[in-house]
Amino acid sequence: MKDITNSHLIYSTDKGSICPDCAKPIKECSCLEIKRNALPETSGKVKIRHETASRKNKGVTIIYGLPLSQEQLEKLAKKLKSTFGTGGAVRDYTIELQGDQREKVAVELRRLGYSV
Repeated sequence: MKDITNSHLIYSTDKGSICPDCAKPIKECSCLEIKRNALPETSGKVKIRHETASRKNKGVTIIYGLPLSQEQLEKLAKKLKSTFGTGGAVRDYTIELQGDQREKVAVELRRLGYSV
């Protein structure tokens, strides 16, 4: 016999898909918006590193420690990518830029008022 005490609804024919966090229908759920606007815990100092591990020896500049929400990080990443003419992405409250951009990023972030 199946134990259903720890189960939760995933899909309902009445309401469609259900959010696993708040158990509300996806159309009424605000969990994603709350997560996008949440600020990460930071030390106040922005850190920049260059990484090649697990990237087929292609270098990536990682920027982390920014006290910004996911949405604000995406706007800053877009600005940095267009400024430096490079690709990149935002993952887990970090900005990844293709290539070794450490010096240029440090100058640009200082210009924007961040402590690097």
